[in-house]
Amino acid sequence: MVMQKEQIEILVEDGLGEAICKARDLTGTEDHWGLEITWAGFEGLSRLEAHKAVLQVLRPHMDEGSGEIHAVQITTRLPEA
Repeated sequence: MVMQKEQIEILVEDGLGEAICKARDLTGTEDHWGLEITWAGFEGLSRLEAHKAVLQVLRPHMDEGSGEIHAVQITTRLPEA
């Protein structure tokens, strides 16, 4: 089973609250995703901490959980002022 682009975007946006997520299928198999996430909550976090925040939301759907997502490439951004 795989997750659709829109499902992943909603999952991240709801999980982080007020985030904007743009998902991109990296391989055409719908299980390797590139995620660009814009969220004010990244303010003051290191890159590692920001990625951990995103992975906490995704982990139940990754290999440790349902396996719907195999791999993610995460890019984090702060909202523009």
